[in-house]
Amino acid sequence: MGSDFDPQQQAQAAIQEAVVVGGFERQRWLRIAQAWLELARTRLEPAGSQSS
Repeated sequence: MGSDFDPQQQAQAAIQEAVVVGGFERQRWLRIAQAWLELARTRLEPAGSQSS
């Protein structure tokens, strides 16, 4: 199954958005970046591996 999205690039774009906004919007973009980074991390883990 392929995907047109690169989680690392999406996280970087969200971080760039967070830099230019403030307050609640900044927090929102940072949470989005964290979600993309978590997705990137889980995609890189070998199948069946568990992390704490």
